[in-house]
Amino acid sequence: MRPDIVVYSKDDKLQLVIEVKKKSGSTSEWAANIRRNLLAHTLIQPSPFFLLVSPNHLYLWKNATSVDVSPPDYEANTDEVLSQYTEQPDLNLDDISEYSLEMLVTSWLNDLTRPEPTRKMNGTNFDWVYESGLYEAIKDGSVLTEVVR
Repeated sequence: MRPDIVVYSKDDKLQLVIEVKKKSGSTSEWAANIRRNLLAHTLIQPSPFFLLVSPNHLYLWKNATSVDVSPPDYEANTDEVLSQYTEQPDLNLDDISEYSLEMLVTSWLNDLTRPEPTRKMNGTNFDWVYESGLYEAIKDGSVLTEVVR
């Protein structure tokens, strides 16, 4: 099994592993257990950042390579982060397929890897992307999905 999406730095070092799960009503406790299970069973490789995406929340861990059940370092509302990537502003992310959610996340990450992200952030709080160091780690990098690997 491979992760849904991976992001490499501009010098081709793995920086971010992303898993997308179609789980409505996710919680940080659920996310912590999923991350732990993926690492413990070697279903994903350890990386400086791990992002778990559900239709309602994004959960980010920084330097969390241990298999302990640990809460995410950052959480964000998926709808707020991805709203500018949907053609329907009132689209409920619970109503789309896991693959479609993965493609929206991929689009967002492709914009984040640019030196100056091309999408306006529309007042959404993206401080966590910068505070965590994620932006600097993936800037000018490459985004790969399971489809292209």
